[in-house]
Amino acid sequence: MAVTWNTGCCGVRAGLLVALMFGCGHATAWQRALDAQPGTQPEWSYAGSSGPEGWADLSPKFSTCGVGRSQSPVSIETPATISTPCQPLRFRYRSSSLYITNDGRALRLGYDRGSYLVVDGLSYELVELRFHVPAEHVVDGRVADGELQLIHGNNRGDIAVVAVPLRAGRRVNQMLRRVVENAPSMPGEQFDGRNVGVNGVFLLPGRKDYYAYPGSLTRPPCTEGVRWFVLREALEVNASDLLRLARLIGPNARPIQPIYDRPVAKVCEQ
Repeated sequence: MAVTWNTGCCGVRAGLLVALMFGCGHATAWQRALDAQPGTQPEWSYAGSSGPEGWADLSPKFSTCGVGRSQSPVSIETPATISTPCQPLRFRYRSSSLYITNDGRALRLGYDRGSYLVVDGLSYELVELRFHVPAEHVVDGRVADGELQLIHGNNRGDIAVVAVPLRAGRRVNQMLRRVVENAPSMPGEQFDGRNVGVNGVFLLPGRKDYYAYPGSLTRPPCTEGVRWFVLREALEVNASDLLRLARLIGPNARPIQPIYDRPVAKVCEQ
């Protein structure tokens, strides 16, 4: 079931609420960046001729996927990171109703308004959560079993993404279990859980040390200018729940991109 709010000049689905957040003047750019308007973009995938190696050839809108020099994900090598003043990540998340879209490439969770990431004195509103199996980022040669990406934006149109590595184990994360139990199994399907609650706080590990670097969104149109915060500690989740995620979507990790001369900030001990 779709969730659409009438904002006067434009309607947006919960979690893809850039028009609500920033007004309709910013909505078009944000919806392009987040691929928030299914059917308006060329078909792309994670395999074959429409896979990552061919994204830039599918449309001029996707050219950044091929020529951009600040693309994500990247491989992070701890010895190569630089020391910077620690700026702790502050998660001011509220509970939200559970909205899930299976777009055939990822499970995407919408989020009600009013939840924020605060860093460097800047506030970014939580817009959407996405799951990737396996993880997209590599740290010291290790690839986590999965990765949760919490996507945020502010009123300047900036994007900040927190990447949470997921590690398969025995512990049950109730938030993730709630997601997989209600996740649509077919591409294009949506779940509107107005009476089902979720809170992103419970999808974060206990320690929130992180690596930071400038990058891009990891799916077309590969918009650059994104602030990435890759958490060092993985969140343990039940192996069966992670397997269910993988079966719903299939492998959906973009290959590692060249880092060129981009700086990667050293782990911030909080």
